[in-house]
Amino acid sequence: MLPRSIRNSSRAVSWSVGLMLFAAAPQQVAAQAPPPAAAGAAEPTAEVPSSGDASLAQSEAQLKQRYDRLELLASRLGELSAATQPRRAALLRELISQSRGRDVAGQFDRVIEAMEQESYSTALERQNALEADLQKLLDLLLQEDRDRQIESQRKRISRYLQDLNRLIRLQRGVKARTDAGDDAARLAEDQQRVGQRTKQLGDEIEENENSPAPARSPDAGQETKPSPGGDPSSSPPEPMPGEPDGAETKPQPGSPGQPQPQSPSPEANPGSPAGEPSDQQTPQPGPPQSPPNQPPQTTPIERAAERLRQAQLRMEQAKQRLEQAQRDGAADEQTKAVEQLEQAKAELERILRQLREEELERMLATLEARFRKMLDAQIEVYDETKKLDAAANKAPAHELEIAGSRLSRQEATIVREADRALVLLREDGTSVAFPEAIEQARDDMQAIAERLQNAKFEMITQGLEEDVIEALEETLASLQKALQDLRDQQARQGQPGGGQPGQQPLVDKLAELRMIRALQKRVNDRTVQYGAMIDGEQAFQADLLEALDELALRQQRIFQATRDLDRNEE
Repeated sequence: MLPRSIRNSSRAVSWSVGLMLFAAAPQQVAAQAPPPAAAGAAEPTAEVPSSGDASLAQSEAQLKQRYDRLELLASRLGELSAATQPRRAALLRELISQSRGRDVAGQFDRVIEAMEQESYSTALERQNALEADLQKLLDLLLQEDRDRQIESQRKRISRYLQDLNRLIRLQRGVKARTDAGDDAARLAEDQQRVGQRTKQLGDEIEENENSPAPARSPDAGQETKPSPGGDPSSSPPEPMPGEPDGAETKPQPGSPGQPQPQSPSPEANPGSPAGEPSDQQTPQPGPPQSPPNQPPQTTPIERAAERLRQAQLRMEQAKQRLEQAQRDGAADEQTKAVEQLEQAKAELERILRQLREEELERMLATLEARFRKMLDAQIEVYDETKKLDAAANKAPAHELEIAGSRLSRQEATIVREADRALVLLREDGTSVAFPEAIEQARDDMQAIAERLQNAKFEMITQGLEEDVIEALEETLASLQKALQDLRDQQARQGQPGGGQPGQQPLVDKLAELRMIRALQKRVNDRTVQYGAMIDGEQAFQADLLEALDELALRQQRIFQATRDLDRNEE
């Protein structure tokens, strides 16, 4: 089991560290490992040659060296990419932290020790535990890989949608010209061009998404059987292989344009042009009740590709009708082609919504964990600040300075966590109030760190810390609610909802307004607090004047965030 886990780990980390550390070592261990039956005999005196024992332990030691090298280089890469790729740097730092927390290097040592002592049952148990921990580290590394996959797939689907919208406009234009009585020969040529572009898009989707076309020939054959002369073998080799002749248009009750919006995948082949009548002469051995079990086996991208094939088939039929000067029949086929294109568009939009929901869930979970960590650390700093303030008149000055420096370093780590959270929020770009709230909290954290460094533990410092704790608590609660709402939405979502695909914000507008209200409330409270510290009508204390200037700037930023939110709503 261990060699497979190391091999999988090597594949997972190669993209992040640019190394091929585990390329050959797993095969060496696999070749020298004892058979499972011998290893599972639970007897230290299993019959394995002593030379093999040493070789097996030596191979395990080589794997440990490779893992140590991997951990070191991952740490260095995390430091180098901190400025340009903060998300990857955070992921690598988390990898190192979990690796050391799980004592992976020590687990390698214990496996080697058991092998050297010929205790194979113990070695196997430790290998199983090590494999489980390596799999968890692999899952952690795959998080960024999944983020890249989501982004890449979203770009492809968006491009498909652009092309598909253009095809819909072109097809509607041809349909309108057909209804208006334009020249039939010219319409047939234009219809053929639109059909060719539709086929190209369908082929591109199948090729890029690795979605093989569902078998269409049984359905096509079923559709032609009710009408004489509709043998597919007699039709010319048009772009859709095996497509039937113009006689196909007789069984229109089974056309794909009408029953499918209510049930996107009604039969075994979701885009079957025969639709519901296909069960009359189905070549499949299963009973009629089997089709309801089929739709979950098809993906939205496969259904979109199938809809495009059906649309191209309808366009080809419309072209043939136009060549035969049958305008009414051509218009019917064009209408059905538009319906198929619209259904393909709906499937692609469904994919974009699913990708966005997955991205939101991952981001909200990441932010929730980060803010919980920041909140716990800030509460700890706040408690220590109050203790130092209470002991300020009793403890020696140099001890207070040392303690303040220690707390300042702790606060600086919280500032770095806030910076990373800000990067995530700004990369998402769908929230206005939350980045502003975190930025203000980050500024307060920096002020706290400076004041702690100067051994200032009085009410101003504590007030800043209380505001930061309150901001973190509000942000954490909003993120938890947004995550729960998203999961509830996914649980009750039988069909994709309306709205623009892929545009769901990180948090809703109500949460944004609540956050702006909380920001304004903190400014108001701090204004009252500073006002109580002023003797008379004018402030003269330098720290207080600086705090008031910062408060005025903060009020301006809240106004700007509110205005941006209002503009986005429009």
